Amino acid sequence: MNNIIYAPFSDEQVLKLNEFQKSKKFHPFTCDCGRDREDKGILIATNEGWICPCGEYKQNWAHSFMIK
Repeated sequence: MNNIIYAPFSDEQVLKLNEFQKSKKFHPFTCDCGRDREDKGILIATNEGWICPCGEYKQNWAHSFMIK
């Protein structure tokens, strides 16, 4: 069983991933820039993958449990 999902993410997956990021169940995916930023570098899910508010980091995968 594959425990990783890859972009492109569906609209439903994007919604679930962003809900997960805000849920505080686990530490959210972040960028290193978060040490110096108010937004903590928390990644935002898009159909094309994760993006950081700083614009410097992208990620194309997520754990499948994040969309359950």
